[in-house]
Amino acid sequence: MSSSAGLLLIVLVTGAICVAWMLFVGRARKVARGGGEEELASRAGTQRLLAENWAMVEKTARDTGMSEEEIARVRANVLGLGDG
Repeated sequence: MSSSAGLLLIVLVTGAICVAWMLFVGRARKVARGGGEEELASRAGTQRLLAENWAMVEKTARDTGMSEEEIARVRANVLGLGDG
């Protein structure tokens, strides 16, 4: 085998390994992020938990220095009263 053929083989194998690694990492990131339906269910569950415990959420927000305006915005978003 000539040296140019050997070099070409090394470049092709390296490229294949890189592509396989990128696919693997992309898939792992997608799994870590979660799917669309799971994300929506998680968001809805979080919103429900915050709404059920709103008194404690509001007290904690005040204790940590949130302004009344910020708390009102969060309340509107959590309770579904705001635009977003």
